[in-house]
Amino acid sequence: MISTAFEQLNLESGRFGRFFCSMQTLPDRIQKEIEKIVTSEGLELVNIDYKRQGRGYLLRVDIDKEGGVTLEDCSLVSQQVSTYLDVDDVVPGEYELQVSSPGLDRKFYRESDYQKFIGRLVRVKTAKAIRGLHVIVGKLKEFDGKRIVVTDPVMKKDADYEIPLNEIKETRLEVEI
Repeated sequence: MISTAFEQLNLESGRFGRFFCSMQTLPDRIQKEIEKIVTSEGLELVNIDYKRQGRGYLLRVDIDKEGGVTLEDCSLVSQQVSTYLDVDDVVPGEYELQVSSPGLDRKFYRESDYQKFIGRLVRVKTAKAIRGLHVIVGKLKEFDGKRIVVTDPVMKKDADYEIPLNEIKETRLEVEI
């Protein structure tokens, strides 16, 4: 049984799957208001994920700042976002709000992430094999808007892997120990 107009809209548009909705399917005004709340506190909005969870929904907001976010940052943003969502009643049905950091193995969501993390260790999963590999781990050396270059320091010869952006399935920071 479909209990809300929002569920009906998503059923008709075929948006069911592993992720019920993404940042792109939340109404723009909700995204913009959450981003305004986050940036007003001097933080970066990394990602919003909205998906079905049990009988309700999970709204996850990932935030970051230089040096990493604190528990106080997450709590402050959570209180403000929760107040906005409850007062304006913008999310239909029951939902759980989670505000957290993107983690040490942060996923890349925007092209600007590649520029931001040049010099850092990354793990890149590709759609097509690059020199026989679908997973490349190394230092992010270059980004030109169309491709990245990842250097594998273990390789003595041909250490640089040129990877077109359209071949990348996922990029994450790799935890450096």
